[in-house]
Amino acid sequence: MKVFQKIKASAAFMCLAVSASAYSEDVPEWYAHQGVMYPSDFYITASGEGFSREEAEAAALASLSLYFQTTADVCTDLLKRYNETDSGSGYSLGTDVSISECARITSHADFFGVSFERGFFLDGKYMALAYLNREAVFAVYSQRIELNVRTLRSLLLVAEDFANPVSGFEAAREARPVAELTEQLVKMARLVKNVSASYFSEAEQLIERAKSAYHICKSELVFKVNVQNDYEGMVQRTISSLMEDSGYCISDSGGFCELPVTVTVDKENTEAGIFLYCGISAAVTSGDGKTVFSYSRNFPKKGAQSERMAYRRAFQAIQKELQETFMQEFSQKIKINE
Repeated sequence: MKVFQKIKASAAFMCLAVSASAYSEDVPEWYAHQGVMYPSDFYITASGEGFSREEAEAAALASLSLYFQTTADVCTDLLKRYNETDSGSGYSLGTDVSISECARITSHADFFGVSFERGFFLDGKYMALAYLNREAVFAVYSQRIELNVRTLRSLLLVAEDFANPVSGFEAAREARPVAELTEQLVKMARLVKNVSASYFSEAEQLIERAKSAYHICKSELVFKVNVQNDYEGMVQRTISSLMEDSGYCISDSGGFCELPVTVTVDKENTEAGIFLYCGISAAVTSGDGKTVFSYSRNFPKKGAQSERMAYRRAFQAIQKELQETFMQEFSQKIKINE
């Protein structure tokens, strides 16, 4: 019996030894010595845990976002808007201005400049450590800020041409997410490394100019709709209502942007009645005379016994087409609600 107890105790000791050995091999050194391996003067760290590696690393990133006084949701929104604005090969404004210098960022980890230590499972949960090397990350942030500064400089050449509010607003709309992202990067860079107040002065000035240009161009996007050959104001009312419902300003007395519309009517008198062949065209030009939006349609003939009813039917068909397609095409060019 004593021999059996000794064998049992020996087996238990061996199991504990094996278990302890396995634990020491699986648990990385950073878990017990994080402050030693990553001193705060040189690193920023945050740990996270979850039921998978992805959950744990996301939790660590969330902790880092709190250090930078932002949130994961803010980063997601900024990254989405920034990368949607970026065409992939650069910015194209439909003018002579083309900007190719942009820092594409595709993930939270990339946004923060984060690296991850080797994680491990402990008591059924995955443990992760996210860390930033202050000096290395500051260099990355500075490079991205400079790339964005070049982009903002080029966009503002168009956005601050207030005599051309349509193309100006387009440039200002594309500059806005770049400015907002740059603002976040500057804040993060300052938290990573203590620099002088004037260190990012040009970037901060461009950020404010981009915000101001957006509001100025938006306020000057006031359209005067002028329709030739309208019938009882049907086209005028339809286009004006559609634009106002979509957030555009319309002025009867005069707007900074002219929206001339021409309706063509060919009338045919027959024994069966009066038939009309109609067409419509519209265009918006910038201050330098370039067309920034155009729209045109031709319609099948509409007729009736009386001229009044023939005109009403023909112009109702024009109204229907405008309601279905005009704002869709107009807003693809001038996206004021973004």
